[in-house]
Amino acid sequence: MNDWLKNGFFLGLGAAAAGTEKVQSYLDDLVTRGRITPKEAEQFAEELISKGESKEQEWSDASKVRMKKMFKDMGLVTTDDLSRLEEQIAHLETLVNNQNDSTDSKES
Repeated sequence: MNDWLKNGFFLGLGAAAAGTEKVQSYLDDLVTRGRITPKEAEQFAEELISKGESKEQEWSDASKVRMKKMFKDMGLVTTDDLSRLEEQIAHLETLVNNQNDSTDSKES
């Protein structure tokens, strides 16, 4: 499972790098042919990077939702689930200890 996620990440990273190189090459070609100015090429590249980062965040958020659902379907607990259970256990232990203290003081 972990290897699957890692491979997916590296695949995406490689595709992004290859895409970035192709876009930069295309923009350089447009500048060389005088179709756009270097400033326009830079602005276009920055816009693409910004959109890419936005999409990356969307995909990351969607992946987290899918992973949580998959873990839940598999019956695995999250760290949040574990923390809630630990808090409940601590609360119950306090109640039991208070009950025992109350019983001990009545018997004395």
